[in-house]
Amino acid sequence: MSDRTPENRLRQGLVLLLAAVAFVAVVGTEPADFYYVPLGLGVVYLASALAGGRQGAYWATAVVLVGFGAAVVFARKARPDLDVAGLYLLGAGLGATAGLLLARRGFAIDPLGATATIALAGAILAFQPQWPSVLGDARTYGLLVGLVGLANAVAGGIARR
Repeated sequence: MSDRTPENRLRQGLVLLLAAVAFVAVVGTEPADFYYVPLGLGVVYLASALAGGRQGAYWATAVVLVGFGAAVVFARKARPDLDVAGLYLLGAGLGATAGLLLARRGFAIDPLGATATIALAGAILAFQPQWPSVLGDARTYGLLVGLVGLANAVAGGIARR
């Protein structure tokens, strides 16, 4: 588990804020491009994790989403004759495995964070058909990441005082 300094929290929060804006600009709002969302979010969280260093936050979220997102893009682009749900699980599992290997190398990767990310991704996949206007819109995730970034930046700024 990470024990972030106020400076680290502020830096990671600002990266999340900027990356959330870039995420929506790059991924866009077209439903046909929604499959880029998991990988895009993974890259956003990876940027923030890198800004925090080995002991910063967001490594677990980043590695799971990058693995899951890569599987989503692969399934969409390559259209393999395989079960898509299985590919998504494989990608998330490989991301979590990479995270645990990084944890052995001193990165602050919480297994609970990795498993919670997998569970949340599964819940979004399950409920997205029920609420496509919210769960199927990249702006929703950009807004949520932006709020996480804002909360971290404010908390880091206040703690620095």
